[in-house]
Amino acid sequence: MSESSSGKGSGKRRKSSGTPRKSDSSSPSPVKSPSVNYAKLSPTAKKVRDVAADWHNLIQRWEVLNTSGASVTNKIVNCKLTNIESSDAAEMTVEQTPAVSAAGAGEAADADGMSKELEGFCNQLTDTYKAMAKLWEKMEKLTSNLKGQWELQQYQSDKDDSETGILFQTWPIQHFYEVSAELSEMYHKELKLKQAISENIAHLSDRHTMMFLASSWLHQPYMDNRRDILLESMLVETGHR
Repeated sequence: MSESSSGKGSGKRRKSSGTPRKSDSSSPSPVKSPSVNYAKLSPTAKKVRDVAADWHNLIQRWEVLNTSGASVTNKIVNCKLTNIESSDAAEMTVEQTPAVSAAGAGEAADADGMSKELEGFCNQLTDTYKAMAKLWEKMEKLTSNLKGQWELQQYQSDKDDSETGILFQTWPIQHFYEVSAELSEMYHKELKLKQAISENIAHLSDRHTMMFLASSWLHQPYMDNRRDILLESMLVETGHR
């Protein structure tokens, strides 16, 4: 009985010990953000915290549009390749059968031109780009908002006091502005790339170039791990994480 009791007891002890807390390598800091009492925050801190949440939401919406746009670019590439193959086949037919040269020439013209299907895909991609442009404009407004808050704080401060400049844990408002400005610049560069892709991909005929542009839309070369670090750091600092 004593051995059985001892075994059960040891089993309970092992169970109660639990498992070590896993560290998230993607987190910018091993320190968990303390819970934030929104009601006790200063007006400036509330605005900054709302900006951080807005940044998160805008980036999520951007990623949805990026995925949608990538799907459309692939459709455009496939449609273009099909048209090119049809055009090549028509030209071969014209060379082999001069009697149908007029019909072959008509097919080639349709292939070189923009079919209704391809035009529809191009319109979808343009709409996606315009939606992403509106998101970037909102990102710019967030950055402008933070810059205004920072300038107002500088104006109201009689002296440089790092203690009064900290809104949450370690960041002064200037750092929030700098992070927001860096994120906004990343998305601005990416937006310019997407504009170039949306305006040119349907007018290309080289397979490798079209595939490269489609891949560039999907993988967003102006985005890197730093974007994720900046966003997560801002969310952790403001208590959203």
